[in-house]
Amino acid sequence: MATFSFDHEQRTPWNNQIFPGNYVAQLNAYRDQGVVALPGAVFFRGVTAIVINPDTEGNTVDGVLPAGTYEPKVLSPDKRQDDKPRLDRPFQVPAGAVVYRTAVNAVGVREETVAGNTTITLGGISTPASAPAQAGTDGYFNPVGEFSAFTSILDGTALQSDTAITVVTNQGVVASQKPSAGACRKSPSAIIVEVCYFLPDAVADADELHIPYGVEAGQGH
Repeated sequence: MATFSFDHEQRTPWNNQIFPGNYVAQLNAYRDQGVVALPGAVFFRGVTAIVINPDTEGNTVDGVLPAGTYEPKVLSPDKRQDDKPRLDRPFQVPAGAVVYRTAVNAVGVREETVAGNTTITLGGISTPASAPAQAGTDGYFNPVGEFSAFTSILDGTALQSDTAITVVTNQGVVASQKPSAGACRKSPSAIIVEVCYFLPDAVADADELHIPYGVEAGQGH
């Protein structure tokens, strides 16, 4: 198993964690937020994306995301395009993590040439491998995405090093909504990647139990 350590000064590999009873919102992937669902482990849900915007240069060429290999980003919570104090950032699954689910979803995405033969697959992690997103005969992808078989979260091998996730497309894809009211160019279009994993939690410290103070001689009665 990979060597695991927690940097208490930098608060890495996670920034914060929440506990049962306080889990009332989605986990924040940008803040590396984890949830303590089982004693001894902290669970994470990394959500990243490749945004397809035909009105900006970015990855697209004349509005088309060409076939190729791409690195999805953890998107900034700042939605304005012209002013982002917090930039989109790269995503890596940290060393020591056990990945138990991978998934891909193509939201507002259609294959460039409608033929039903475009696939979107994930690279970087082979186990568990998510099923590839396959375009249908209308050129669009499954609206609920594709994900790896969910067997057991406790059976798995920890990653030996920090691991980046990639997205591989075998054909060009474009921004397009189904159905469309002519607003495709302004609607959200992205290839979304989800990676669920857990890390060993830090060991209990003195704040989690009642350790009696020492008594100096002569204090007792």
